[in-house]
Amino acid sequence: MGKQSIPWAVGLTGLLYFGMLGYWQYDAFETALFDSGNASQNAIDGALFGFGFGVAYVAFMIWCFTRDLPEGLKEVPIIGRYGKMLAWLTFLGIAVWYCRPNSMYGGTHQDLVGYLLVGVILLGFGASAALVCFMYSGDKNSRLYALHRFVDTYPTITKPERHVRFNEKLWTTTLVLIIYFAMTNVMIWGLSGQALDLFSGFRSIMAGASGTIMHLGIGPIVTGSIIMQLFAGAKIIRLDLQDSEDKAMYQGVQKLLVLLMIPIESIPQTYGFLDPTENLITKLWNGLG
Repeated sequence: MGKQSIPWAVGLTGLLYFGMLGYWQYDAFETALFDSGNASQNAIDGALFGFGFGVAYVAFMIWCFTRDLPEGLKEVPIIGRYGKMLAWLTFLGIAVWYCRPNSMYGGTHQDLVGYLLVGVILLGFGASAALVCFMYSGDKNSRLYALHRFVDTYPTITKPERHVRFNEKLWTTTLVLIIYFAMTNVMIWGLSGQALDLFSGFRSIMAGASGTIMHLGIGPIVTGSIIMQLFAGAKIIRLDLQDSEDKAMYQGVQKLLVLLMIPIESIPQTYGFLDPTENLITKLWNGLG
């Protein structure tokens, strides 16, 4: 049995997301509308740019999820394969450049870092995926098939076509362990070595190392997997995991969720108990001053 689009869910999701963006800049919009005499033109310009940028970004992400590149562009070697990714990186670059530091690069909207990078880039990605699922109409049993363009392009591990010998498995496992232990010794740049680790008791479980590029460990993977299993168990996600096509879709959406969980889990820790070094604070303070 196929699915039909849900207009009220599309409207509600869009209202909640763009309402959140507007509320985030409520002070700037309120001052511009009701107290223009005391309004800061810089704050108003930043709020208007951020909101308009969010609308354009969500529209672009919906297009990426629902449309393929034109046939003429598909034949171009790099654009045909990485066109959407390059366009997304362009949006990210615009957001980063707009909220650049003041004295270092002449920026005037460094206070919009959280608004653009979290509110627009990160949450806009999730809102776009939700909108596409609610807009889906097709012959599949699950709305997750609306995300098939992302799932199809995401790299996957295929089943080996031949018997894998034990020695090959052993050497592969050894190589992976060497890479892992090397990553646990690469510290994050600018992080103070005196930072308090509130999750030290869970490091062995999550296979992470505090203050390194493996700080999160397998946390995002575990969280994404638990969410997908809860949705599948509650029949919110109607996928038959015994079917190869449905199983591939399930695993692909789980990878998408893991990508979202990485910044969701890292941002609170970055703004929480992970302290930067004094040299980094001095450089940024001089740049922002």
